[in-house]
Amino acid sequence: MSRTLSRGQALLLGIVVCLGVGLGGYALFAIGGRTLSNKDSFHVRVGFRDVRGVEVGTRVRVQGIDAGEVVAVLPPEKPGDNVILRLRLRNDLRPLVRTDASVQVVSEGMIGGKVVDITPGRSNSSATAALSEPVADDALLVSMPAPDLNDVLSQVTKTLESVRDGQGVLGSEVMKALQQTRSTMSSFQQIGEAGKLMPIVRNYVKDPEKLLVRRKGECTNFVFAEADLFEPGRAVLTAAGKNQLDGKIDDMHGLLRHDNADMVVLAMADPRSLTEPSVLKNITQQQSEAVSDYLKKQKVQKATWVTSRKVTPLGIGADAIPGEEPDSKLPSARVEVRVFVPQD
Repeated sequence: MSRTLSRGQALLLGIVVCLGVGLGGYALFAIGGRTLSNKDSFHVRVGFRDVRGVEVGTRVRVQGIDAGEVVAVLPPEKPGDNVILRLRLRNDLRPLVRTDASVQVVSEGMIGGKVVDITPGRSNSSATAALSEPVADDALLVSMPAPDLNDVLSQVTKTLESVRDGQGVLGSEVMKALQQTRSTMSSFQQIGEAGKLMPIVRNYVKDPEKLLVRRKGECTNFVFAEADLFEPGRAVLTAAGKNQLDGKIDDMHGLLRHDNADMVVLAMADPRSLTEPSVLKNITQQQSEAVSDYLKKQKVQKATWVTSRKVTPLGIGADAIPGEEPDSKLPSARVEVRVFVPQD
């Protein structure tokens, strides 16, 4: 069933149609305005071994100004000859395009289209010399090779190799910077070692050698394989792991009743592990803390109603135990609960 438009609807429809036609005509006029007439333009030519995708209609610029377009791409007459581009340029820019101008095909941005770029010429390096003459119509300009990505990458590679080997000015400066960095890091390490001796800092910095190597006193060691306490690579005690610890709590508690006794919970990883050392150290530290926390909840550190003994978690990753030879009889990945009782 058809429907007749009211007068208002018909008027509105007519306005929309007129606007559409007007905008379309303006667009055609604007596009046509970019095409130069012979009266307002002049032509030049330039030859390239490789035009790198330039085609008819490619824009031409002079010092960044939109100057015209490519109007013809003429193939070489025989293999090895140049491809000739014929450019149509704005007449008002002729004073900028002189006989010694140069032309290059460049890209707009990293993945942009091609643009033919003209660099205005100069007569010579003398500031007092007269400018070269404006180019004649249909003159052949000098072309400049476009930068090749492979050549750029090759040059970058050579530069990096020279830096790595310490060659050239840049390489020499980089080597000096590395030496300075090493020296600075060495200084930081010395400061850190000294800081461990400071009264406040030494309470927070764990020195494995000072914790484990005791010249006086007795050490009782309770050894647990990692698999007996945790799932491999995890730091959450299993139910079976808690039972393993529960079976030794009374013995640990009895030793910690001695005056000035303390406990170190040492966790270590298998030295044959292919995991990153920093990751192993982090996991073993978490495992030692998990065991320490569980033992504290069982009051193992309580010597009397009012006094407690110190419990120190220590994860050393795959590092060797300071002052000790590896013991092949012990599990590679394990937790050792060491109770130290001083002797007069």
